[in-house]
Amino acid sequence: MTTNSTILRSLLATAALLVAAGCSGPSKTGLEARENAYNRIDKVNTQIAYGQAKQAFEVGKLKKALSIISEAAQRYPEAAEYHLLHGRILMEMSRLDEGRMALESAIQRDDQLSEPWYFLGIIYQRWSEDELAHEHYMRAADLESERAQYLLAAAETLVAVQRYDEADALLKSRIRRFEHHPAMRHLLGQIAALRGDRDLAVRYYEEASLLQPDDMHLLSELAHMQFTAGRIADCLTVIERIEVQGAELNRHLQRIKARCLMHARREIEARPIYKRLLADREHDVQLWDEAGMLAWAIEDWRGVGQCGHRIAALDPGRASGWAMQAASHRAAGRLQEAEAALVRATACEGVDAVCWVMLAGIREQIGDFDGAMDAWQSAADIDDSLLEHPRLVDGSTSGG
Repeated sequence: MTTNSTILRSLLATAALLVAAGCSGPSKTGLEARENAYNRIDKVNTQIAYGQAKQAFEVGKLKKALSIISEAAQRYPEAAEYHLLHGRILMEMSRLDEGRMALESAIQRDDQLSEPWYFLGIIYQRWSEDELAHEHYMRAADLESERAQYLLAAAETLVAVQRYDEADALLKSRIRRFEHHPAMRHLLGQIAALRGDRDLAVRYYEEASLLQPDDMHLLSELAHMQFTAGRIADCLTVIERIEVQGAELNRHLQRIKARCLMHARREIEARPIYKRLLADREHDVQLWDEAGMLAWAIEDWRGVGQCGHRIAALDPGRASGWAMQAASHRAAGRLQEAEAALVRATACEGVDAVCWVMLAGIREQIGDFDGAMDAWQSAADIDDSLLEHPRLVDGSTSGG
């Protein structure tokens, strides 16, 4: 009996202790541990949400991405990468001012992140605030010097405000880091062209093309630059490379090819190209002008006359149309018609000396020597090198 009483008293004492413990609640350490556990779970869940928002953004589900990341940024406002993604999504939705604020929030949390600076540069560039864009691009480039796109963006903003020397110096100061990056040479080539150094531009374009030989767009730009620099044979070689690789020449390149063939005195090869180009660009007066000069070069006087009529119909104030008609009339022996056409040509604004020389020749043929002398003098007024021409030196126009 005594033993049972002792056991009963022990059980009651234990129960009392348990009740007392239950009434006092968990300890401070226990509460902190529980709070930390909840925070870890919440943080993991928020990080998962961030990943979902990023995935939705990458596949173009912008509204979904925005909804998820907005909540994540509110839960953990100190996470710079959340504000960065928030800003990028808003940018894609063309909500630029909100995007700017989100990106600035990212920088406030971590100013060593390069991406917020870069994307802020894009926003300022869209707003045509090129100076601010340049400052932000440069900050991004300084923070992450291995990212070529940051440096290129900084240089391009300098080009946009015509600070070509600074853009050139910036790229050259850091180009060793990007020795095999074709975009660096490409941009240096563009800058050289803008500064008027076409030969240097060609060199940079050629270097860029060697680094990226399968880039058809780059080859097209190289061909254009070679043509403007007068490198006709090189231009034709590059165009042939493009064609050999099976790429179709766009209209611009077809025209450059035709012009190169003309310069190379390969007019017969150029002729079908002009015919194709004119088939769907019949209102391009400059194209008719070039086709007319080709016909003139191969002495296709009928073709010269057709081009001249077309040019005069499209632009009556263009001297070349009347001069071509005159050349066609002269070849057919229609001298009066040729003279009338040349009178029209010489009345056009910006007429060159050639039209006056042609008019002088026609007037000599029809026996109007005084009129011919007047035409010679008008030609010399435009081109003073003609002052040494025998017709003006001896004052004689006899003998045709």
